[in-house]
Amino acid sequence: MPDREEDLTLVVSRLAGSDTPLMLLTNLSVENAKDAERVLRYYIRRWKCEEAICFLKSQVHLEKIRTFRWCAIRRLVLLSVVVMIYLGWIVEAHPDLTDRLIAFGQPPPNSADFVLYRLLTGLTEAIDACFWLRRTLL
Repeated sequence: MPDREEDLTLVVSRLAGSDTPLMLLTNLSVENAKDAERVLRYYIRRWKCEEAICFLKSQVHLEKIRTFRWCAIRRLVLLSVVVMIYLGWIVEAHPDLTDRLIAFGQPPPNSADFVLYRLLTGLTEAIDACFWLRRTLL
């Protein structure tokens, strides 16, 4: 790489069912297949964090805070994080409920793969049905 003096390693992973390999360039030490798997796990964890931030921005509207008081901003960010924790808990602890809520909601227009988008849509539909349309929940 131009203007870089550190050693970089290219990690290539071929995923089942995909013709295009996943290629990661890292400055972490990669000596064997186990190290390469570790780098892939780091990348997957980082990608989940990126998806979570995008989710908070687009679905919880984290960037549309309409206050300038620091205390209020902290409370809104905390509330957003609580929403993420709650949705993540539903996904991890209750996979059957997650599936039912996702099936209950309408699929998002862009068919997002990130499960929290689909879960939030289903949860919103379920709450609307329960309270506004007087339908049976799930």
